[in-house]
Amino acid sequence: MYDLSVPNEKPGVCAKCGGKGVYGWGACVNGQMQHSGPCFSCKGTGKQSPRDIRRNHAYNRHKITQIFN
Repeated sequence: MYDLSVPNEKPGVCAKCGGKGVYGWGACVNGQMQHSGPCFSCKGTGKQSPRDIRRNHAYNRHKITQIFN
């Protein structure tokens, strides 16, 4: 599985983690995600700056090139 970053359209609350700074995946058991960790799209801050958005776009371009080559 490839986990691409989720760049925002404009600076503000992170679209991937919803502003929590923690990204969860897997099954939801008793209201808790099975796996979780810091959100790399916002570096755990819960907000994306213009610099974060540029970094996420660059990361996605790099990752997609790796997948298809």
